[in-house]
Amino acid sequence: MKPKRLQKGDTIGIIAPANTASVINRTPWNTGIKKLQSKGFKLIFGKHINKIYGHTAGTVRERTEDLMDMFKNKEVKTVICVCGGYNSHQLLPYIDYNIIKKNPKIFIGFSDITSLNNAIYAKTGLINFSGPAFITFCQPELPEFTEKYFDEILIEAKDKTIIKPSKEWADDEWWKKPNFGPREWKKNPGFVVLKEGIGKGIAIGGNIGTLLLLAGTEYFPNMKGKILFVEDDDVESPKTLDRFFTQLRHLGIYDKINGLVIGRFPSKVSLTKEDSLKMIIDEATKGYNFPIISEVDFSHTDPLITIPIGIKCKIDTADKEIKFLEKAVV
Repeated sequence: MKPKRLQKGDTIGIIAPANTASVINRTPWNTGIKKLQSKGFKLIFGKHINKIYGHTAGTVRERTEDLMDMFKNKEVKTVICVCGGYNSHQLLPYIDYNIIKKNPKIFIGFSDITSLNNAIYAKTGLINFSGPAFITFCQPELPEFTEKYFDEILIEAKDKTIIKPSKEWADDEWWKKPNFGPREWKKNPGFVVLKEGIGKGIAIGGNIGTLLLLAGTEYFPNMKGKILFVEDDDVESPKTLDRFFTQLRHLGIYDKINGLVIGRFPSKVSLTKEDSLKMIIDEATKGYNFPIISEVDFSHTDPLITIPIGIKCKIDTADKEIKFLEKAVV
């Protein structure tokens, strides 16, 4: 089930299913509003996005209400999450998936939003998106690379999108800087092939730690024939990543998927030569022959691509490129 493409004049609904929007300074917040408005969109905001309830934006009921209100609202064509955080998976039993089926629209976010991305796809079949959150648009300068893929997939509705590496990347904490910049860009050496081959399947995944919260539940998507995209943030370490990739093995995921795409991990994860990602992946995927590419531009670094959850995908390690093989929106 494909949502309608995003067009100028459309209304975007902004919600906070995990962390509160109040953590974002008003200067970048206004930058995000202006950026989306400059692209021709109107914005409305969930009632509870600035609430603080412990470590989340309101109670489970309040966060669920904001999500469902946006899907019920006929004026809203796209739903964008403010940011990630923790515990958006608390909403899953309280979501009315029939309402989402009856009102298909673009839904996008990343990090902790992975639980909603994959649960919505598993329960409804709605193509939705792991990609820029509202906070992404709050940067003093939105990376051209990020905007290119957001536009190609959600606005231009291209029949085929080819993902190539960005020229540069950054993982500095721009929101903590006195003037929210400048960014500290580094040259991007490109994708790294960990296992060679060609794989075709349906794109699925997102933040690996969050995705694994769904394992063993009705919200975990069927992994048969999928291309699995995974990433994580700077609170993780080589030890915890090793756990995650080993858990995928124990769950039998590697028996089912046709390829693995790994996003770039932030520098703080400290994947040294002794704890290298290659060592972790070689051990976790021992005996399997599907292709594996790492250092791809999605994760808690900039820039980032937009990944359509549920769309036909191909990875080719010889060409070092990823292709989404069909329109994600109509």
